[in-house]
Amino acid sequence: MEDIRTPESQGDEPKSPEVPPKRPTLPDEPPESTPENIPEMPPEKAPESPPQNPTETPPTTGDVIGPEIDLPGEHPRPNIELPPRPHGPRIISKGQNTTEQAYRWTYGEESPAENTKRRETGVLTYAIVMTIAFAICFTLLLGVLLYDRHGITRTVFVRDLASDSGVLTIPEISEKVRPSVVCITVKYGGIVGTSVGTGIIMTEDGYIATNYHVIENGNIITVTAGRNEYLAEVVGYDELSDLAVLKIDAAGLTPAEFGDSDSLIVGEPAVAIGTPAGLDYAETVTNGIISAINRNVKIYDRSGVMVKKMTLIQTNATVNPGNSGGPLINEYGQVIGIVTMKLADDFEGMGFAIPINGALTILNEIIEIGSSGSSTQVAQRRAILGIVAQGIFEGQSYELDDGRTVKAGTTGVIVASVTPGYGAEGKLLSGDIITQVDGKNVYTVNDVMDIVNNKSAGDSVLVRFYRDGRYHEVTVQLLPEVP
Repeated sequence: MEDIRTPESQGDEPKSPEVPPKRPTLPDEPPESTPENIPEMPPEKAPESPPQNPTETPPTTGDVIGPEIDLPGEHPRPNIELPPRPHGPRIISKGQNTTEQAYRWTYGEESPAENTKRRETGVLTYAIVMTIAFAICFTLLLGVLLYDRHGITRTVFVRDLASDSGVLTIPEISEKVRPSVVCITVKYGGIVGTSVGTGIIMTEDGYIATNYHVIENGNIITVTAGRNEYLAEVVGYDELSDLAVLKIDAAGLTPAEFGDSDSLIVGEPAVAIGTPAGLDYAETVTNGIISAINRNVKIYDRSGVMVKKMTLIQTNATVNPGNSGGPLINEYGQVIGIVTMKLADDFEGMGFAIPINGALTILNEIIEIGSSGSSTQVAQRRAILGIVAQGIFEGQSYELDDGRTVKAGTTGVIVASVTPGYGAEGKLLSGDIITQVDGKNVYTVNDVMDIVNNKSAGDSVLVRFYRDGRYHEVTVQLLPEVP
């Protein structure tokens, strides 16, 4: 605590003269100069750079410098002026703890020579590290490859393609089958013109298989086999299965080899050969795979009414109308289907062929007797209820086929007449209004057909109908339509 008493208030205490404390003289230091004997100083020179390897430095402490306070009972602390801190490296005296002090000291920037040396050292270190890293990565990769090669046995299943396996390349398939493929030209009377299709040679003496729709309504049919052209005779056909047989007067033809369509696997190779756009493009070869087997396809007439169903092979080998009647071939060069249609012009990669197993049965029957009764193997006529009907609204009047006029008691499909010989005979009457088929509400004839078309001949459906103010249900068997 600072003493604020004046000399007068301190009694008889003698008043000491104010003498500035002298700085203690250090060893090897000249005596302090007085103002009278201060020598003239030479011009100020730039400070010399400190020695490169200093060995000593004045000791420093971490004490905080503040105002000097004289504690009671102690002599006044000398007011020692510290020399200015040097700008160069700090000198550490012997015995001083250097760990903390070195950490707290900031050396400033290094000289260019030291920077260059450190950069060279850094580049060398980086190169060494990268070399070691590359060596490690290469060793690991080599180890994986060696382990994969010598430590793991891989099993890869590959189909045997030996020369005795019978599997052919596409050029080999083309070379084998093209001599058995013919182009069919059909001329019509009037202004209709001509159409072109494809056929398959079945026998050496000139029996040729094709589609019925290729030769339908044709007046003159010409077959081109190789460089020879023949007039063809229609042996017979089966409209339902869309198959027909032609006969030409020839000998020594190359018949096709037929395979087994029941052994087909989805995804196996398939090749089609045909005449897609006229004689100029005869024997065009396309390839793909078997996309699906036993595909049920509904066939519609020009008015949009479904007339039959066919069980077909689906392929993505490109087919066009001129391919109709031509072969679909497996990888052994065997005919496993007769191309019959393309789904629509708006869909690519969806061609269909009649399975050869069922087709051969029909074709052989046609050759023997001129017709076939085996169409159900590849096609069947649509199944029908056996009624003539029309959609009607509740309260609407309708004239029946027998001449009576009735007023609908509900909304549904009214039966105009019942066709003799079908399942509806004896179960439905003219004037009945069908409201449900197999539990689904129906309002138009198309609603009824959509349900029935998904059934097959011999199936039965549950029919709910309205008669004389009451609802009834009856089971009706579907039968194939007789042309």
